[in-house]
Amino acid sequence: MEILPTLAVDKIRSGKEQDKPMLRLPLSLMGVVFLVLGSIISATGQDYPLRPVRIVLPVPAGTALDVVTRMIGDHLAEQLGQRVIVENRAGANGLRAVQAVASSASDGYTLLGGASSIWTLPMASKDAPPAVDRGFRQVALISGPAPMYLAVSPRLGIGTFAEFVALARAKPGGLVVGTNAAGTLPHFAGLALAKSADIPLNIVPYNEGGTVAAVADIRGGHIDATIEAIFGLRGALQSGDLILAGVMSKGTDPLHPELPIVAATIPGFSAVGFMTLAAPAGVPDAVVARLNAAIRNALEAPAVRQRFAELGIPRQIMTPGEVEVFVAAERDHWRPIVREFEAK
Repeated sequence: MEILPTLAVDKIRSGKEQDKPMLRLPLSLMGVVFLVLGSIISATGQDYPLRPVRIVLPVPAGTALDVVTRMIGDHLAEQLGQRVIVENRAGANGLRAVQAVASSASDGYTLLGGASSIWTLPMASKDAPPAVDRGFRQVALISGPAPMYLAVSPRLGIGTFAEFVALARAKPGGLVVGTNAAGTLPHFAGLALAKSADIPLNIVPYNEGGTVAAVADIRGGHIDATIEAIFGLRGALQSGDLILAGVMSKGTDPLHPELPIVAATIPGFSAVGFMTLAAPAGVPDAVVARLNAAIRNALEAPAVRQRFAELGIPRQIMTPGEVEVFVAAERDHWRPIVREFEAK
C-alpha cells in the first residue's frame, strides 16, 4: 500500500492563508522514520552501552592480566552504567579467547583483554593467525609498559647484571633460567638475552605452572634465575628467595632507579610487557571513544592508582591511536627475534 503525506493549510488569525503549507506525516510513517533513526544511532554507537559488556581473557583467574582487568572492570561499570563481566577463557595459547571475540559482533559488547604475548609475539611469527593480526582494533592501554626483570637466587652471590654475565661465562654449562611458558614474553626475553649477550644460558620454559613453578624450583635449588615483570616476583622478593639483578627497560626504572639496566651492557636490549583492551575490527568510532574515556577515568581513580602502585604495575594513558602505534612498534621489535628462533 502506498503511503502519501497529507498537506493542510491552516488559517492564521488575520484570516489570511499561510503561504507555506505544513507537512503532516501519518503515524505509521513516523514510526518507520524513528525506527530508521534509532538504527542509525545504534550502528554508530552513540547510545552505547545498552546492556552488559563482556571482557574475555586468554588467561586463568589470579594472573596479572586477570587482576588488572577486574580492577578496571569495576570502575568501568560505574563509568558506563552497565555491568562489566570478566570471563576467563584460557587454553590453546590464548587462541580460544582470540577466536571467540574475533567472531563476535563489532558492537563493543564483547572485548578482548590481551597482554603482549597475544598482541606482539604471535603476530611476529610468519604463521601469525590472521584473526589476531587484522581482526581487532585497540581501544586502550590498561597497564604498562612494564619491563621484565632478571631475578636470581641469593645463593649465586651476585647482585648485578654484569656479575650475572661473568658467572654464566665462568660456570661450566652456564646458568639455568626458568621462564613462563614457551612463546611468552619472558621466554623470548630469555632467548634473546642469551644470544645478545653471547652467554651460555639454558632457558627452560615452564609450560605447566609458569613463573610460579620456576620460582619454586629456584627456592629448591634446581635452577638459578627467572625473568618476569615485578608483579609476578613480589612474593619471592619480599621473602628473600629472589634478588633483582637487572631490568630490561629502555631507561632507568622508576620503581628501582638503583637497578642496573641490561641495555647498559647490551645496547638497545629491552623487553617490556603491557596489557590492552581491544574490540573486533569494525567497531564504531563512538564506541571506541566511549570506552577509552571510561578506561582513562578508571585509571585516574585514586583507588586504582594506589592499588597499581602497591602491586608495582605501571600505568600510562594512551589514546586508541597511540595504542595502535605502540603495539605496532613492539611487534616490529620482536619480529626478527621470533622468526630467528622459529627457524631453529
